[in-house]
Amino acid sequence: MSSPEGKKGYPGEESRSGILMLGGVTLIDVSIEGGYRPPADVNETAEGVSIRMEVPGVSVRHVQVVVRGARVEVSGEKRPDQAGCDASFLCMERTFGKFSRIFEVSGSVNLAEMTAGLKGGVLTLFVPKVSERRGREQRVRIDAEDES
Repeated sequence: MSSPEGKKGYPGEESRSGILMLGGVTLIDVSIEGGYRPPADVNETAEGVSIRMEVPGVSVRHVQVVVRGARVEVSGEKRPDQAGCDASFLCMERTFGKFSRIFEVSGSVNLAEMTAGLKGGVLTLFVPKVSERRGREQRVRIDAEDES
């Protein structure tokens, strides 16, 4: 689907300067010259936010997930296999190189409880939402100067 400006997009998304905002998640594109850019899907459910990134052929040793404030930074490197190193390529369509994707997660989520898994070439991150504390009573202390 294309927007009137000719940019590809989906309903409800806003895109500008390499930044894509969807609901409570902002995807910041970090381009690395000649690098690999793994595609990512971001889903939000009642339980939390799920980020799935395709990284086929990438070893867990070559992927790093770091939380800095409200940002989740995924970086790594997709390395070419060593098979056929001494051969001359007639055609090479696969992409290799370093990658970095930044997801800024806002809203009522608990980044300290984030989980990550790599299976079948898909890196899955899950950030649970903070459970609401409705109906719970909490007294708030009031600071006051001495009254004489």
